[in-house]
Amino acid sequence: MAALSPAKNSAATLLDRVFEPDLLSSLDRVRLRLKRAGGERPGHTRVRGRTDPSGTELDRWVPYVPGEDLRRVDWHVYARLGDLLVRRFVAEREVPVWILVDASASMGPAGPRSKLDAACAIAALLGVVCLAGGERVYLGATPHGAQTFGSCGPLRSRAGLGPIHQFLGSIKPGEGESDLGASVETALRKTHRGLVVVVSDFLIDPAQVQRTADVISRHGCEGRLVTVLSREDSDPSWLRGCDRIVDRETGRIRRITPSAETWQRYRAALERQLSAVREAATSRGMATTLAISDTEIETILRDELPKLGLSLVR
Repeated sequence: MAALSPAKNSAATLLDRVFEPDLLSSLDRVRLRLKRAGGERPGHTRVRGRTDPSGTELDRWVPYVPGEDLRRVDWHVYARLGDLLVRRFVAEREVPVWILVDASASMGPAGPRSKLDAACAIAALLGVVCLAGGERVYLGATPHGAQTFGSCGPLRSRAGLGPIHQFLGSIKPGEGESDLGASVETALRKTHRGLVVVVSDFLIDPAQVQRTADVISRHGCEGRLVTVLSREDSDPSWLRGCDRIVDRETGRIRRITPSAETWQRYRAALERQLSAVREAATSRGMATTLAISDTEIETILRDELPKLGLSLVR
C-alpha cells in the first residue's frame, strides 16, 4: 500500500476519517481483486483476470478445443504459425458488490472507535475502492432480522461517495437477538454472481457463521468475511475484578469467577470462535481478515484489507 499521512484528528470517527481528502486521494490507485465474481449482464466495466469469448480488449490466446466456435479462431496466427489458437478478451462486466454491515446490538454502543464505527469505516473503504474500479456498489445494514434490513444503492461512480457516507453514518446498533444469515439472505434475494462482503464481529453461534457463508455461496457469489472486534473483545484483562457480564443482545447476566483460569478459558473460546469464522470462509474459497476497532484506519488499510484482495495498480 502507498504510504499514508498520519491521522489529523484522533477524536474523529473512523468513518469520517475515510472521507478526509488525504485518505481519499490515497485510494485512487487501490483496487479490489476479484477471483470469480462476475456480472449479471454485459456492461461497460472491464474486469481484469476474467475473460470472455468476445469483447474489445484482447487478453490472451488459448489452444483451440474441438467444438469451439470457429469464429473465435485467430486465423492470422494460424497462417503464420500453423497453430489453431482462440482469442480470449478481457471480460466486460459490471460486477454487483454488496457490502453488508452487521448492526446488531453486539456491535454497539455507537461512538468513535466502536466496533460499529470500525465496521462502517471498512465498508466505506471497500465501497470507495469498488466504485473506483467500476463495480456497481450496494450497501446494507443488517440489525436483527429480515424485517429491519436497510440498504443504499446501486452506486456506480464517485458521485456515490456522499450517499455512502450518509448511509453508513446513519446506522445505529439494533436491539434484541440477531439473525445474520436471514439478513444476508434478504439482501441477496435478487443477487447472483457478484461479490458479497460481510463485516461483523461474528460473535454468534458457529452454525450461524456457516449459514451466512452458505447463503453467499448458494447465490453463486464470491464472498469475503471481515471480523471486527473491540479491544475488550480481544483482551479480557478489563474483566479483572468483575464478577458478572451482560449479553448486549439478550440482556442476560452471567456470573463469572474473576480468576486467571477464567481469562484463559475466555481466550480459548475466542480463538475457537475466530477459527470457526476462518474455517467457514476458507472451506468455501472466501477471503477473511480481522480488525480491532481502536486501530487507526490507515493501519487497517495497510495491514488487514490486503488480505481481502486490495492492492495498488500501476
